[in-house]
Amino acid sequence: MAIRIVASAALLVGLCGAQDTPDAPAASKSLRGDARWAKNASAVAGDVAPPPTTSNYTYMATTTRYGLNPFTSCDMNSGQLVAGTDYYPVASAQAMQNMFPGGEGECCRCGRAGSGTGGATTAAMGCGTCAKGRFIRQLPRGYYIWTPKEAEIFHKEFNIVVVDICPHIDNPIWCPTTPSETNDFSVHNHFDFAATPPHFDNFYFEFTPTECSDEMKARISAMSSCHP
Repeated sequence: MAIRIVASAALLVGLCGAQDTPDAPAASKSLRGDARWAKNASAVAGDVAPPPTTSNYTYMATTTRYGLNPFTSCDMNSGQLVAGTDYYPVASAQAMQNMFPGGEGECCRCGRAGSGTGGATTAAMGCGTCAKGRFIRQLPRGYYIWTPKEAEIFHKEFNIVVVDICPHIDNPIWCPTTPSETNDFSVHNHFDFAATPPHFDNFYFEFTPTECSDEMKARISAMSSCHP
């Protein structure tokens, strides 16, 4: 139940987006009459630009954010896990971790990458796995981007660690259920960020799975019963 509440909150944030406010008043004047402002927030597939292609990494993902959680589906305290490190805690889409102690598809605790992940489309990103990547200055719905292209978020490589799951039942727009499926933005992968860097919005994120650092491995093993 806690997972669904957090995921639903993440969806609401994703729908609203995260706008940098200092330049908003001036910018809004130039956008008055822009048809994008009149679109219903639920408008998705068929009303958006195609996602960007990867350039320096293996996979593409959409992103949302929710918040730190003291007990996640991966049996972790997301804030404590990454404290003092350069990792950002994320929930990965159900399709990316669809193998559970009760069997494939028996969401949602202690998810691991199931069959069909790790290929050309859906990344294998179960509990306790890591990746590195960068944000792309493009939003799924094609809205005006308030964040300047010079912002560090677009020029820095980020490390992420999977601490939770984004279940499809509560996040049907963003999080596919099974490998090879796409979300409403034609993307196979999704990360729900529990903590975010400055200037975060629902930007696309290209990434490559990597081995976690030795310190992160030790923290995960000590904290989570999913990783005895």
